[in-house]
Amino acid sequence: MNVVEEIKIWAGATGLELPRGSAEGLAAFHSALVETGRERGVTALREPEEVLRELILDSLGAAACLQVEGRIADLGSGGGVPGLPLALVRPDCRFLLVESLGRKVAWLEEQVQALGLADRVEIVSRRCEDVGRDPVYRAVLDAVVAKALASLPVLLEYALPLLRMGGRLYAYKGPALAGEIESARHAMGELGGHLAESLPYRVLDRERVICVVEKVRATPDRYPRRVGVPERKPL
Repeated sequence: MNVVEEIKIWAGATGLELPRGSAEGLAAFHSALVETGRERGVTALREPEEVLRELILDSLGAAACLQVEGRIADLGSGGGVPGLPLALVRPDCRFLLVESLGRKVAWLEEQVQALGLADRVEIVSRRCEDVGRDPVYRAVLDAVVAKALASLPVLLEYALPLLRMGGRLYAYKGPALAGEIESARHAMGELGGHLAESLPYRVLDRERVICVVEKVRATPDRYPRRVGVPERKPL
């Protein structure tokens, strides 16, 4: 499988413009995930086709609709997904990769260096709740992305405190999104969010959705609650 060509074909079919050298960077990241990602504990996937579809191309699903410039946080970045693929195709943005597990942080540090992204990708080795209460990060970010991190009510409590007014959360979701939106209506109102749009996209043979939530009111100071509470007791 020629990964560079597969990426270029998919990008062309979806209308995504790839900056010069980004397909090669994405292929290098794909190679690292296939060769050592499983043994390093950053992904359960091992087949090259699965890694390409689920971790590389799916991460790029938000790239076309991520109509912001500035600072973007990837919450629960894990192995760098979706943050690193997005950083490779959005050289105009700075990224924060928020990840609390030490082995994953070590992996992220290696990948950021290997991909030449150290000048605009920062790794934040903390829990999402702690980052959301830190004045360095609170209410200043232009966008937040998250993939396979938490249900929408929990994710809103992690993300909305970080966003500036008008900033947007881009949550990678699947076909069950409608049910998640219904369960998140209270959290959305409580935290100052508004459902802006749901954007369907395809990754080869799979249907996916980006749920876009805009911050329209200030998030009360009491949120996010202390570590672990949002997940145990969703709003």
